[in-house]
Amino acid sequence: MSTRARADSIDLPLLYRLFDLSPDDDLRFLVRRARATREALVQLVFSVAERAGHRLGTGSADELRRARTRADGYRRLHTAVSAAHPVHVLKGPAIAQHYPEGVLRPTGDLDLVVSGERELWSVVRVVLDHQAVDTIDYSVVDGEHRHMMATLSWAPLDPLLDRDAKIDVGTAAYFGDGEVLTVRSRPPADEVLTSLLAIAEEKFQRAFHAVDAIDVIVLSQVGPDSVADAEATVREFRLAPEVTELLAHAGRCAPLGPFEELRRRLEPAAEQERELRSAATARETAPATRVRYGMELRRAQRPDWRRAVEHHAGGDTLMLTPVGDYLLVESELVAPDRYEAALAALPHLPEGPR
Repeated sequence: MSTRARADSIDLPLLYRLFDLSPDDDLRFLVRRARATREALVQLVFSVAERAGHRLGTGSADELRRARTRADGYRRLHTAVSAAHPVHVLKGPAIAQHYPEGVLRPTGDLDLVVSGERELWSVVRVVLDHQAVDTIDYSVVDGEHRHMMATLSWAPLDPLLDRDAKIDVGTAAYFGDGEVLTVRSRPPADEVLTSLLAIAEEKFQRAFHAVDAIDVIVLSQVGPDSVADAEATVREFRLAPEVTELLAHAGRCAPLGPFEELRRRLEPAAEQERELRSAATARETAPATRVRYGMELRRAQRPDWRRAVEHHAGGDTLMLTPVGDYLLVESELVAPDRYEAALAALPHLPEGPR
């Protein structure tokens, strides 16, 4: 990760503006509004309030402690993985390092990008060496090239209150919208742009929210290296509509410095990109990507394996991987007999090359 400076403008007045509250409102209103917007956001509010001199109660102090422990755990795992393999980190610690000292960026999971399948399984093994996990999910994305994602998750400090901890390891940085935008494997060299594009791609799954705005405000204070280069990168990755919307979303709460110019420069590109997508949709071409999710059939320990092996049985695709065997499906609901047939086929499959 980079050594750029930390931002200095994440304070209570900003949070009050972000949640459309009066600065005279009681801090409890801010806490409730944050929690209602996104559960983990309250951790940010607690840390900013503590930094401003507010005394936290036992409940809020413990929630903040658990969140910091979670973030520290992700940092340790990222350090361990990085010592063994070159990886890119999307958002998460890459942005958190620029938050003001003492201010916690809420982190739900850790997103890592590696250069290929062999590296993916190597990183998974490093994580397993350092962390006991409960589940290992697996998915395959087919487009111009095949990409894979492994997701390792485990119980948090308080399983009744907190979301499971999770690490995503993928062979691509940006998976697009599944319809028009293709997978883009490698992130840009500028770490600020890497995170900005990752936030922008969230729009394909959900609306932008308060953490996105704060992340952009923080990133605007530490980069990018060049506005012209940033514009060219956003155009190259075909995310001008999402980036302009994201910057407008954040700009309602605070000035964005170089990102203000970037948004203005990207407006023509955003319109052009929308037209391109509309034209592609009108042509009713095949989807840009096909995603299949791995339904776990059994765990496996194959330390000498470096890649997954694909088999076909009864019209289904089974993937034998270095850490487990999976039935590839395209929806959450699978007929029980299909699952049982996949299990029954496993003993008869040759494990094949490694």
